[in-house]
Amino acid sequence: MKKFLLLSSMVLSLVACTQNPYEISNEAVGSLKKTDTLKNILETLATDSISIDSLRTGEIVGLSTFDANQQLSLKIRSNFYGLSEVVQVFDKRFTTPEGIGVGSTFADIQKKYDIIRITPSIRSVSIAVKDKPFVFLIDKNELPESLRYSMQPLEAVQIDENIPVSQVLVSW
Repeated sequence: MKKFLLLSSMVLSLVACTQNPYEISNEAVGSLKKTDTLKNILETLATDSISIDSLRTGEIVGLSTFDANQQLSLKIRSNFYGLSEVVQVFDKRFTTPEGIGVGSTFADIQKKYDIIRITPSIRSVSIAVKDKPFVFLIDKNELPESLRYSMQPLEAVQIDENIPVSQVLVSW
């Protein structure tokens, strides 16, 4: 029995050590799970530097976390029920299992994912990928002048392969 307990604890510790604390997946962003409420997230990130966004009623609607250098790391927005709904990732340490995150290039995205839509907005271009709850954003200032001010959908061939990802949005 002692051997079984020892072996079980070793296996559990190995599993815990191999889990990436900065992984963006379909179910989580690092230690934040899609089923977490903002209250749970505040408890989970109690040692981090946090800014709380609230309404005049005092209701918490989102929060932002900062790294040790006071750089914005994550922005979390909640839905009506207080569950995390959208997580904006600004920190280069957070990556998908395929290794894509802030600072990766458009070419990296093309190699690892099937791109289903490229949509411009005022300041950025959203790159949606198949079967994933995340969208990669690139800054419109990185595009050629002729594309910066257009709101027409873009084709992959119009985007330079070396343009870096500026944010990752995870929407549950």
